[in-house]
Amino acid sequence: MGTGPVDLSGQVALVTGAGRGQGRSHAVALAEAGADVAVLDVCRDLDVPAYALSSRADLDAVAAEVRARGRRAVPLEADVRDPAAVEAAVAEVEGALGRLDVLVNNAAVVTSAPFWELSEQQWGAVVDTNLSGVWRTTKAASALLRRSPRGRVVHIGSTGGVRAVPEFAHYVAAKHGVVGLTRAMAIELAPDGVTVNAILPGAVDSPMLAGLADELGLTPDDVHKRWLHDQLLVQVITPDEVTGALMWLLSDSARHVTGHCLAVDGGALAR
Repeated sequence: MGTGPVDLSGQVALVTGAGRGQGRSHAVALAEAGADVAVLDVCRDLDVPAYALSSRADLDAVAAEVRARGRRAVPLEADVRDPAAVEAAVAEVEGALGRLDVLVNNAAVVTSAPFWELSEQQWGAVVDTNLSGVWRTTKAASALLRRSPRGRVVHIGSTGGVRAVPEFAHYVAAKHGVVGLTRAMAIELAPDGVTVNAILPGAVDSPMLAGLADELGLTPDDVHKRWLHDQLLVQVITPDEVTGALMWLLSDSARHVTGHCLAVDGGALAR
């Protein structure tokens, strides 16, 4: 097993929530490692969350960054809450790139309120995007992944998937579900040689948290402090640090790692 740079030459990856933030970082790193990359995002604002989401221009810019690294890129507009749209997007990946080897489930949204103040719409949007979207996309991609010589699935979870965070009950419930899905999918896909893992980031510098801060009338620093006080290393985590963990999980060094949830959290879960 090698320990050098990850080589994904000849492989095809799909990244959801790829228009900005962590998703953009993941897509660019996959291209730098030699993969062709399909980048998927909703590309429009929604009723929930109230903050602005990525645009088609954002997604096209990420696709351009992939192509600038000599790799093929396929930008896809789809809402991971829409089964037909997800299935059509996966079919487009196969039609344009011929295969699928790597799936990164990164799409997520967040709102914040005490659980008794959450509306049905807030609960539904967060759980359907952050949990059901992960199941829905992996389900649609499973046939292609099972045909891959080395299929890899990585869900971007949260430390909220293994602990409680006040005023984020819907987010916590969804991310706990992602942890369970990771383990169940790992068992079911193991006979086909497909590994399934999750990354549990702590306080990440991201447009999602910046949007949440704006929605709450706070600064991003205020929102980060709600998580940072639990971290042993109190710096805000950058998207590329999460991407580093992703690339290790896609490397030959991690070929026997599956069903695992890897925290990139500044030590928050050590408490």
